[in-house]
Amino acid sequence: MDIYLHFKDQAAKAIAFYEKVFQTEPAQVMTFGQMPHDDEHPVDDSIKDLVLNSNLKINDTNVMISDSPEGMAPPIIVGNNVALVFNAASADEATDVFQQLSNKGAVLLPLEKTFWAELYGMVKDQYGVMWHINLY
Repeated sequence: MDIYLHFKDQAAKAIAFYEKVFQTEPAQVMTFGQMPHDDEHPVDDSIKDLVLNSNLKINDTNVMISDSPEGMAPPIIVGNNVALVFNAASADEATDVFQQLSNKGAVLLPLEKTFWAELYGMVKDQYGVMWHINLY
């Protein structure tokens, strides 16, 4: 399953942030300016540097990320429209990822032991994306 995240002019910053948090390989990124030229649908200079599409690999999941310029896509509703689940391999990894995501974000449920997981927590990061952090 792939997951797709849409941002309003923040996709490049979000990609860099997630690459750092999850220590991934650099994402494959295509900007609106890199699209093939189309005389009938020219790309406005104001969006040429925005992310048209990107692919970031987190664990075994493809996370697709793009900007959604006004008038080209439905309006962005930041918040509970998407939640991603990160399954950590260790308590240290779970704690580190949770802390980095919560920096400039908001802890929704603290990272703690539950009846279904050794550690579980929910956080909304600085870009409004909700994360569930698990350690089974």
